Amino acid sequence: MGISPSSKGWVKKYFSLIENYETVLQKFPGSILNSEELVYAFIQPTGLMYGHPTSFVFLDDGFIKKLSLDESFKILLLEGLFLVDYIHKGKINHANLEESLTRFVSFYENTQLEKAKKGWLNFSNLDVFGKVESIISQRVKIKGNIANKIVSTYLYNSLLFHDLVLYQDYLTVSNSFNLVEKRSEIMLDLVKIVALSAKSDGYISDEEKGIFKIFLASANLNSNQKHEAETFFETSKSLADIDFIFEKSWLLRRFVLEIAILTLWTDTGLSNLEQQFLIDLTDKLDLKIADRDNAHIAIQSFVLSNHDDSLFLKGKNDVELMLSGAGKRWSKILGRNKDKLAIELKNSKELVNLISKSRQHDLTKDEKEKVKAHFFDLAKTIPSLALFMLPGGAVILPVVLKLIPNLVPSAFANNRIEEEEEE
Repeated sequence: MGISPSSKGWVKKYFSLIENYETVLQKFPGSILNSEELVYAFIQPTGLMYGHPTSFVFLDDGFIKKLSLDESFKILLLEGLFLVDYIHKGKINHANLEESLTRFVSFYENTQLEKAKKGWLNFSNLDVFGKVESIISQRVKIKGNIANKIVSTYLYNSLLFHDLVLYQDYLTVSNSFNLVEKRSEIMLDLVKIVALSAKSDGYISDEEKGIFKIFLASANLNSNQKHEAETFFETSKSLADIDFIFEKSWLLRRFVLEIAILTLWTDTGLSNLEQQFLIDLTDKLDLKIADRDNAHIAIQSFVLSNHDDSLFLKGKNDVELMLSGAGKRWSKILGRNKDKLAIELKNSKELVNLISKSRQHDLTKDEKEKVKAHFFDLAKTIPSLALFMLPGGAVILPVVLKLIPNLVPSAFANNRIEEEEEE
């Protein structure tokens, strides 16, 4: 049984294929993550944020191999709206599905975010499923001509993610501001960040030029804004020339930071000038050092998980370089929480044993799942661990398990003493 998002009736078909969505929605403990972190946790591993779909939230991932890029984007946008609606309302089921879809339509109509849909014949006569299909079709279609859609492999149509951030605003904030103006200004800021990121080391590569063109086309700016963005790319501008007036939510600021990181990563390393730019951007966005570290690790995990078609990884040396970079960042994160981690490990004999075993042998699938479960428990006192475990955790997990014994050897020494006493 397949699904074709290019054909009429695909939204209704989609919801007939996701019987297990209630189980999926319980994947991450809400007591650890707030609503913005939950959206990030579910959406980041799919690749929607990076314009590089690799998996779905609810639909079986096997479908993605049979779909075109645009079809995958359509499903992910629908899933993202569905997810945000669930997090806001607390429950969704087939009985009130049309109510949720009606909210999606109202969101786009009331905020006038999708002007292109008004050209559809007999739009008003469509049922809510047909309206959602036509809107999503227009959202996925980039306005503008791009000679090569996949100039950069990543970041094509990644601005769709911003629809989810705005939908969250639409559901939670009173209409005291103009969402249309807000979206327009944020799109301009994102294109400016891409421009500054590309120029941060004094050299603009062909890949970076391609990324800028993709963002300029997908942002759908008016003529004045487009000229302003191009000026940012062509002249000497800096972070001081961006105000970030509307970027208030953590989810949006994290998105801005990750877009900057991916723009810089046309290779697997960052120059000193590029690293300084990210430090300055983190400060400008009022994010924490941990946010920057986690953003790097999340992207590294995602890229490593999909290294077969990655722009960044050309061979074995690049994979090892990226793993090394992830290890260094995790060493910093774990080091900052060294004392808390030592206390928690002393109370978790099974986790200590699994970490010890991983140094000598590969863990089984069940053992890796146990480690993840323990990490979620640890995240109640060390929040950084929660955001680490979400995207691509299986890829970076061996690196982290090797680091822990060196950072907190006392926990493992105590464990060995207890075992000797038992013997």
